[in-house]
Amino acid sequence: MRIHVLVEGKSEEILISKWGPRALPNHQVVPHAHQGKGDIPANPASKPDPRKRGLLDLLPATLRAYAKADDVAVLVLVDADKENCVDLKQRLLKLAERVHPRPSRLLFRIAVEETEAFYLGDVAGLKAAYPQADIRKAKKYRPDSVCNTAELFGEIVQDGGLNKVAWAEAMADTLTTKKQGSRSPSFRALLGAFEKLVADPDTPIPPQKPRKPKHWKSRHSSTRKRMGG
Repeated sequence: MRIHVLVEGKSEEILISKWGPRALPNHQVVPHAHQGKGDIPANPASKPDPRKRGLLDLLPATLRAYAKADDVAVLVLVDADKENCVDLKQRLLKLAERVHPRPSRLLFRIAVEETEAFYLGDVAGLKAAYPQADIRKAKKYRPDSVCNTAELFGEIVQDGGLNKVAWAEAMADTLTTKKQGSRSPSFRALLGAFEKLVADPDTPIPPQKPRKPKHWKSRHSSTRKRMGG
């Protein structure tokens, strides 16, 4: 099966292009980079604004285009940034409900707070890619916490230049492909999405509804951090 992974930019494209074949060696994993995250359009039926090229800006039109293809699955991977990831997931699912046609095999996954959370969740992979990294500091990181993740990763690997493309190049070769290898709930959810997409290619994936925790706390609470998938 061919899985099209829609991502925000170059660093995520590099990560998926190198790590994806390791995670799914018997399938095609094709990343598609955009010019940033963008915003969900108010009217998904309208034509995209040519001035806006972000992932979410173009998402309705992109989904309609992929709906016409055979043997295709689509995974949308977006950073939560400072947004509440549950609210973001709900908005993405509501958007998908308003897009017709759309791919029958479509899933959304969210990196909490940024893609660097995936790297920090795999201490072994981090150490393999960056032997000089401050592993003690990495182990103190609370997985999927909102803490300026990219800046923290730069401190840990002693590269404060926010060189996200270089980080993706390095981590893609060592990042785990197993759920048990990561402390990041949002990364484990990403692996789970790949499993769902390839499990039964002939069966559409039913619409998903994110569940709000019973004891809902603030957007920076530990409960919120576990809702990355």
